[in-house]
Amino acid sequence: MVRIPRRLAPLTLVGVLALAGCSDGTPADDDTPATAPATVATTTAPATAAPTATASAAPTDAPTPTPPPAPTTTPDPVVSDPVMPALHSKTYEQARAELTRRGLSPARLTAAAQHKDVTLSRDHGSWYICDTSPRPGGPLPAATTVTVRLAKDFSDCTTSFHGYLYEKNDPASTS
Repeated sequence: MVRIPRRLAPLTLVGVLALAGCSDGTPADDDTPATAPATVATTTAPATAAPTATASAAPTDAPTPTPPPAPTTTPDPVVSDPVMPALHSKTYEQARAELTRRGLSPARLTAAAQHKDVTLSRDHGSWYICDTSPRPGGPLPAATTVTVRLAKDFSDCTTSFHGYLYEKNDPASTS
């Protein structure tokens, strides 16, 4: 006896039925030709496979399956959220220009001081961006506000005493 792996059993059954001249599992008489079923589901043939030799031997009065019509409209492309640009080390005005260039409203931009002991001046267009929220490269949904943390000098971006620019203003400082 020949052992057939379980995953090949359906294909083997189809092959045996085809060799025996059966289309639906019943033997066909020599006087009446076998008719192909209207739809045949297989796991190996694609849906657009060409008819087989047994299908062409079917009588002409048998209905032939027609493939479904191809869609005539193209689906709308998936519009994803824009990506947060890298604004670190740019000035506030350069950040506004970058958002405008990317088609984003500069009104979404909110400025805050990088340090707790620094007051953001009204004219902070030349101040440097130390940090942004959301992070660069992340999604930027339409309702998200972009917050930038600014410092007057770029070198101040890396200076911090528990969130303060000057150590003397840090309450945890002992000096």
